[in-house]
Amino acid sequence: MPPGNLHMTALEITHSLTANEIDALVQQMLPGVPEIADYTLTHRARLVKPMLSFDAQALALSYLPAAGEPSRDAEEDSYTYHHLRRDLLTNAQATGVKVASRYVIPSAHLTIGRFITKRDFETEDGEVDHARVEKLIAAIEEVNQWLRAEYWPTAEGIRAGGEWFVGQEKGLEFRKGALWYGGGGKTVHLGKGF
Repeated sequence: MPPGNLHMTALEITHSLTANEIDALVQQMLPGVPEIADYTLTHRARLVKPMLSFDAQALALSYLPAAGEPSRDAEEDSYTYHHLRRDLLTNAQATGVKVASRYVIPSAHLTIGRFITKRDFETEDGEVDHARVEKLIAAIEEVNQWLRAEYWPTAEGIRAGGEWFVGQEKGLEFRKGALWYGGGGKTVHLGKGF
């Protein structure tokens, strides 16, 4: 995945509509967009414990909502990524739009690679090459062992890069258009970072 396309989708409003239909939704939402995009200024959701994960479509760097790991206590982490997603949905619906996401994204993840075809995991006769799949899984586990050792919380704290606050550095980005895999589309409004 090109670095410029790396993203975490906190909320998808809709999909598969015409440009005119999308523009109408954007116009309807526009008065509420600054509040939505800046929501993380006052609602800080911390993510920790990065791990590589995969499914049939992609490879992702996934995080867990923090729950009082070093550097903050459980009370400070009581507002989680799941609360943030719930509130973004509520705030979007308050603009009058009907949220019609393609799928529910319960995890906090950055997609870092897409599996476009199965060719790399097939034998010449089109069967699954289990040895190749095992090699991929072993490589993922090796990276995960390194992530656990280097970036997971310890009694001494959390190393830089081992935690991330949603909205850190730049706020939420309100985008429209063909946004497949983080590329394309247009930024309508960029929230304030902290």
